[in-house]
Amino acid sequence: MRAAISNYDKENNQYVVIQNVSVPVPREDEVLVEVYTSSLNFADLLAVKGAYHQQSRESFIPGFDCAGYVVDKGSKVKHFKIGDRVAGFPSGGAFSEYVCVNEDLLYPMENNLDFDVAAASISVGITAYELIHKVAGLRKDETAVIHAAAGGVGLTLLQLAKHIGAKVIGVVGSETKAKFIRQYGADYVIQHTEVDFEEKVLQITKDKGVDIVFDSIGGHTFEKSLACLAPYGKLITFGHASGKSGTVRSYDLHTTSKSVLGYSSGQRQKGCPHSLKTSAIRFFRLVANAEIKIPISHHFKLSDMNQAFKCMESRNVIGKIVIFNNR
Repeated sequence: MRAAISNYDKENNQYVVIQNVSVPVPREDEVLVEVYTSSLNFADLLAVKGAYHQQSRESFIPGFDCAGYVVDKGSKVKHFKIGDRVAGFPSGGAFSEYVCVNEDLLYPMENNLDFDVAAASISVGITAYELIHKVAGLRKDETAVIHAAAGGVGLTLLQLAKHIGAKVIGVVGSETKAKFIRQYGADYVIQHTEVDFEEKVLQITKDKGVDIVFDSIGGHTFEKSLACLAPYGKLITFGHASGKSGTVRSYDLHTTSKSVLGYSSGQRQKGCPHSLKTSAIRFFRLVANAEIKIPISHHFKLSDMNQAFKCMESRNVIGKIVIFNNR
């Protein structure tokens, strides 16, 4: 089978090489999936550069999520059969023609859900659903700031928040992205390249601050986000796209009753994989019923993975990048 193997070479714009590797054999609690589609996430770009949770620079197959058909299964797998349409988080990298997936991290697809939408949905959808419902506990009478609101997780957070009935302040980096998130219901839009988002949030809220901030940027963005939280507010950190960590003083928390909460989908997959299934099924249902939309901006073939990574690195992408296995 063919797979994309990490081989980052900045000078030559190369991120992976396509090689022939052996088809993996499922363990007793795993399912073998023939991959039809997968999606490219920003974390994949960090991973091939060795910058994702101290990812090793040794060669590996990147890719966090995929959708396809069950073609084989281990002896202890109970809930799936050959031919099932599924999406999940593979044990190895997703940018491959076949992958093994632990049964706890595999989810049935709604019959009217397309493979490209399923692959585009799974990582951003589960992450956003868990952040909204399990971590933040966002309510309809609250206001949330969403950084990188035009990105995959950001746009999904925006829609889920509006689905609840909450108000959303979306923060983006360009006018194009600002126009885009207005179409998805953002109540206020801040273009951080033009104004100081902390000052603008306080202006919008009449110096009260917001109830929730969803931050995937880190660094100074994290610190300024904490400053525009209302008392009892929650700052949810789930990434560091800036490449830097933010800092917080305990004094700033206990004097205001503010909270800082962290979330990692990867850690949940490793530490408590069964806990994600409910979020996955509920989110897929929202997408299948067209209550949440997952815009797809680009389709690439597996053989064109380097172009896909280059597109991702441009940071001009609005919507998800989907990879098709061009059989």
